[in-house]
Parts: sequence; structure tokens; C-alpha cells
Amino acid sequence: MFIKNIVNMITDINRQTIISELNRAKLPSYWIKYFEYEADDELYNLSSNELIKEIETEKKKDKPFIDSQILINSVLTKFGKIHNFHRQFHERHANSDSGQVLGMQLYHLILKDSDVWVYCETKKRGHLFPHATYFK
Repeated sequence: MFIKNIVNMITDINRQTIISELNRAKLPSYWIKYFEYEADDELYNLSSNELIKEIETEKKKDKPFIDSQILINSVLTKFGKIHNFHRQFHERHANSDSGQVLGMQLYHLILKDSDVWVYCETKKRGHLFPHATYFK
């Protein structure tokens, strides 16, 4: 009987820095918004299930690549068409940005994924802030 050794980790593009768990004590203060969202079982589970589906779809491709901004915008657009996610999110998490919170959730889900993902921040021309990309 074989037992699969599950490796959960994200690494940088040079495969030098390895992150294997979310160390809550060392995260920047803005992560508190994610932890508050994580306690919201209904919305958290809804977005988690959708993000996991997207991750699994991407993993089936020859060259898995996730642009967090594109993926999250797609999920939020889908929620706008089929669910009252946006209204509930803003009522329950008035001081949070859904895109930012789902970005942190995506990072956490990829960190817990059984595959090793490479994390890279990219900044597109004309954008104020960088966003995350992940590839295998």
C-alpha cells in the first residue's frame, strides 16, 4: 500500500523561498479582513468552492497558469449573475474589498493544494498595484 506524500507549498520564481503554511502571526495587518471573512461560513464556502473548481480546471491544462486578478474578476462576475454574494458581502464585511479578500483566499487555497505552485507578483502597465500569478 502506497501513501501519497502530500506537499503543500508555494515557492518563488527562483524556487528559493518556500511557504508551506499560512503563519498568521507574521502576516501583514490587512489579513485580518480575510480571517473575518473566513468565519463567514456561507460566503466563505461559496467562494471557496468556486475558487477550487477554477484551480482544478487550470491544473488539467498542459501549462497551468492562474492570473489572480482575472480569475477573481471572473468568479465575482459569475456571482453577480447567479447569487446575491455582492450584497451580502458588503452588508457583512462593509470595510473589506471582495477582490482583495478573495485574492487572499485564493492564495490560501493554493497554499493548501497538493501540488507545488510558483508564486509571482506582476504589475501591468497602468495598474497601480501588482497582483499575483501562479503557475506549475
